[in-house]
Amino acid sequence: MGLMNTKDIHRYLAGRLPIERVPLDWDSTGYTSDSFESWASSPGFPGWVGDLPTEEEAQVMVALLEPRRGDSLLDVACGYGRHPLELASRFGLKVTGIDISPGLIASAKRRVVQHRLEIEYEVRDARDLAWSSRFDQAIIALNSFSLFSPEDAPVVLRGIHQALRPAGRLFLDLDNKSLYVRLDVSHNDWYLTPGGLTLQEVYFHEATSVEVMRDLIFTTDSEQVTEFIIFKRIYSLGEITDLLSTCGFSVDRAYGSWDLSPLDESSPKMLLVGAKE
Repeated sequence: MGLMNTKDIHRYLAGRLPIERVPLDWDSTGYTSDSFESWASSPGFPGWVGDLPTEEEAQVMVALLEPRRGDSLLDVACGYGRHPLELASRFGLKVTGIDISPGLIASAKRRVVQHRLEIEYEVRDARDLAWSSRFDQAIIALNSFSLFSPEDAPVVLRGIHQALRPAGRLFLDLDNKSLYVRLDVSHNDWYLTPGGLTLQEVYFHEATSVEVMRDLIFTTDSEQVTEFIIFKRIYSLGEITDLLSTCGFSVDRAYGSWDLSPLDESSPKMLLVGAKE
């Protein structure tokens, strides 16, 4: 029998490090763990969804970036390639996707074969982009830019700036800090998961605008508890605009949701388009 009994779970929870004291180690998160890699590379990997169905998100990206068929687009932190598939098949873009996870890139490559498309995928750290003036557009979707540390974020943006051609454009999809700080985002919730239970803990450090999320996964067939931790830097419009400007981009469009409603303090999202200066 595994850990799925009250005494063992209680003992583990009583001894765990409180989430507000978890060290912010941006280079060691759930997305770089062995367990995630094994799951992401498996043939049964289901992927995940965004705020909208993938085809609708891709339609919004195209409406904002205004690419022409045949344009080259870089998808930074592309995951398992759900946006590249849509952008290549429906809009005729030449897409290159990069991700730090070999498992996600393996999954993305399988989907390319299944759909008989030509999309380039590469396992690459976004802090180490090697291209110069190669792409017409770039995207960082699903709030992935927030997963870069405050020190790494400008490195990533400068690399994208170098990789874009003159007047190239960048799409960002982020949470809106103005709404975020007014919500009670620090919480603990239990979820039923296949073969067990998961406790999700979320804590927001207001002083640094960093959110820590930790999943503690208890399963009936194991005596081990799996921990999945990620960190997110939450930006205000002023903060991300200043950062983009420092890295050579001007923001020419900003919206508060995928329906392209105006951005204000109550908007759930920030959808931004920056132009390379």
